[in-house]
Amino acid sequence: MITVITPTYKRHQYLKNAIESVLAQTYTDFEYIIVDDNPSDSEERKLTEEVMRGFTDARIHYVQNKKNLGGAGSRNVAIEIAKGDYIAFLDDDDVYLPNRLKVQVEAMEKNGWDVSVMDGATFLYETGAPVSERHQHLWEGMTNDDLIRSHLMYHISGTNSFMFRTDFIRKIGGFDIVPSCQEYILMQKALDATPKFGYLPVTLIKNFQHEGEQVSTGPKKLAGQKMLIKNKKKYFYLLTGKEKRQVLCRHHGVLFFVYYKMHKYLHAAWEAFLCFFTSPVNAVKWVKEYKGKITA
Repeated sequence: MITVITPTYKRHQYLKNAIESVLAQTYTDFEYIIVDDNPSDSEERKLTEEVMRGFTDARIHYVQNKKNLGGAGSRNVAIEIAKGDYIAFLDDDDVYLPNRLKVQVEAMEKNGWDVSVMDGATFLYETGAPVSERHQHLWEGMTNDDLIRSHLMYHISGTNSFMFRTDFIRKIGGFDIVPSCQEYILMQKALDATPKFGYLPVTLIKNFQHEGEQVSTGPKKLAGQKMLIKNKKKYFYLLTGKEKRQVLCRHHGVLFFVYYKMHKYLHAAWEAFLCFFTSPVNAVKWVKEYKGKITA
C-alpha cells in the first residue's frame, strides 16, 4: 500500500483538484492523508473543512494540526502515522496524472529501490499553458557520489516527484524544520544514507504556477540560502573546481534576486558581482533562467 501525503494551508480553492487526481489513480491500494495546517479558529480552516465534507472515500484521512507546523512539519505528522509501505507527496495546488502511483510503485517494488524520483512539468493554473519542464540530471549506472554531485549542482527535486520506502524515510528522520529548501535537505539526507536509488524519466505530475505568483523572497529565503550553501560546502570535496564555481555562482545569483526583491540594492549589486566573477558562463545561464522574474 502507498500513503499519499498532502499538507494544506490557505489553498482550499485548489485542494479539490488535488484530491480528485489522487482518487482517480489507476493504482487503488493507497491511503491519502491530508494535513490541515490552517489555524483552528480561522476562516480558511472552515473553508477547508467544507471542501473535505465533499469527499467520503474511506481511504482519505483528514488530520487537523492544533497549531501551524509549516509544510515540513505537517508532512512529518503524516509520515509518523502512515500505514503504507511507500510514501508519496502531493502539494495542495498540484495534481497527479492517472498512472503516477502505478508506474512509480511498480518500479520501486521491481528494483527494490529505497527512494525514486521522476520528471515534472509546470503549467500556468489559470490557462493551462506550459511554463517549464524539469528533467532530472540523472542517468543509469550513477554511483552514490555521482548522485550527490548532481544534487549539489542541479537539485534532485521536487517533492511531488519523490517516492520513499516508508521505513527508509523514517530512518533518515523525515523533513528537517528549516527556513526553506526542505526538499533539498531531505534528498541530501537520503543520499547520505546510500540508498538504492531509482530514476524514472517520465512526467506524470502537473505542478501549477499561479498568475502573479513570485519566487519566495525575504528573511527566511536568505536564511535558507545561507544554510543551504553551508550544507553544500561539506560535499565540495566531490566536485571539480569548475563544478564548485557553478554551485557558488548560482548561490550568489539567488541572493542577488532575493536582495533585489527586498530593495536592498547595494547587497544585490555585490551578489551580482560575485555571481559573474565566480563563473561568467554560468552567470549568463542563470540570468536566462530568471529572465522576467526580476520585474515580476
